[in-house]
Amino acid sequence: MIAVERDAPAVFLEPRPAEISRPAAPTEPTRRSRPVWTERFSAAVVLVSVITSLGGGGLVDSGGAYVIQAHAAALHARWADMREKGIPGADLAELEQQWTTSQATIVFGAGGAFWLPGGTEALARWQLETDAIWSRDLNRYRADAVLTEQNLHRALAPETFVQRKSRLDALGQARTPQARQAGQLGIRSDPAADVLARSNAYAELGPLGRMSRAEFLTRSLLSTQKSLQGRLDAATAAQQSLQHASDELSIAALYGIDLSSLQARITHDRELFANALTVGAFDAISADAKDVAANADHAIYVVMSQTHIVSGVTFIYQNHPLSCEEAATSMALTHQGIYVSQDQILNEIGADLRAESVDAQGRVRWGNPYQTFVGNVNGSESNYTGFGTFYPPLVRVAKAHGANILAYGSMSAATIYARVIAGHPVVAFSTWDWAWHPRRDYLSFDGQWIPWIGPVYASHVYTVVGVSSSQVLVNDPIRGQYWISKGAFEAGYSDFNEAIVFA
Repeated sequence: MIAVERDAPAVFLEPRPAEISRPAAPTEPTRRSRPVWTERFSAAVVLVSVITSLGGGGLVDSGGAYVIQAHAAALHARWADMREKGIPGADLAELEQQWTTSQATIVFGAGGAFWLPGGTEALARWQLETDAIWSRDLNRYRADAVLTEQNLHRALAPETFVQRKSRLDALGQARTPQARQAGQLGIRSDPAADVLARSNAYAELGPLGRMSRAEFLTRSLLSTQKSLQGRLDAATAAQQSLQHASDELSIAALYGIDLSSLQARITHDRELFANALTVGAFDAISADAKDVAANADHAIYVVMSQTHIVSGVTFIYQNHPLSCEEAATSMALTHQGIYVSQDQILNEIGADLRAESVDAQGRVRWGNPYQTFVGNVNGSESNYTGFGTFYPPLVRVAKAHGANILAYGSMSAATIYARVIAGHPVVAFSTWDWAWHPRRDYLSFDGQWIPWIGPVYASHVYTVVGVSSSQVLVNDPIRGQYWISKGAFEAGYSDFNEAIVFA
């Protein structure tokens, strides 16, 4: 805060303790910054200058020490105001040091330096340097304000231009560093516009006018800053709550849970957010969004605690040593009433029958299962005579027969559970023994690294058709249908993390 009374020039005050001309206490000469005679000489010079001035000798500054002191005090008050508005103190440090030096000796209410020749020139130089600092920092802060406003616009997304316009107008009209604070803190219907207008008017005032209004303007700025910061914090919290609720609703949708009433509440909350102006309004939105998220989470918990089995999936055994993925796909297709044999799928996928090889760097080279079937379907991984195919060729063939594929590729075990609970069979790539094994990926002939646990361990493909709170029901094309623990399922599945979700 700036107290105007403290900056007003004093008249005929008692000399400061440093100026009292009684002998100083004796001290070690080596520990004094300057000898007593120097201080007395300086005081004498000032006193002579004052007497000469009073006698019309013309040695002192023609502007008058009292006038210079008043102008200097007004400039000093402006520096304090500039710091309140965001000007770094380091930028004003040199000027502050010069002010301190000028006030080291007060004679009849004015700094001793102002009784000496050159006081007017020093004051003019202070004014020029002050204006230069103001202008330089204003340009820098305006650039900061524009960047901050853009970041704020992204944080408040979705935000239309109409909603954003009041903030942009306030920034465009501002001519003081306070625009930086407005850019950082404004939301919508920015109350800082009035304060910015007063700041602009303040910048046009003379030094004494600024002194008289500095404290009032500072209080207004601090109040506006507090208001805007509180709204921005509340808006940020509301947006985070809305996003969390939306995420929970998206997860619930994967489980096939109908939460349309909760979704309608979030849609309404987003409309309220677009027009909210107070901390209370944003807090109310946050509270409702948190309630929606809690309800969605509970609905998911209830569903996951129950047993769900996908009906309408015909079980099919594989009829070749390595046709498990074709048999699993054939099973999943039956859920949509599409009946395509595993041999037909094999024929439409095609096969790369080139033998495995080892290159000069000792790397296994083989076909690319993301493109076609690798090896002989009647072969074996253990002796490198056959491997199989991954999801892209299977998806291509299934779609060619009119299948509706909801998702494919990399996905978590939790996603598989959600899809099965929602009533969709899932073809999952895993290990034969439902255990995790270190991978020994090989390099395909066309340069792609292929996930592989062979030749020591074998991979296998299953159709997932059921989920309970602790187990997974799989159609195993070799061993039949059975339940397996979620822990074992996730261990085997984690070697590949790839699946196909059928409608």
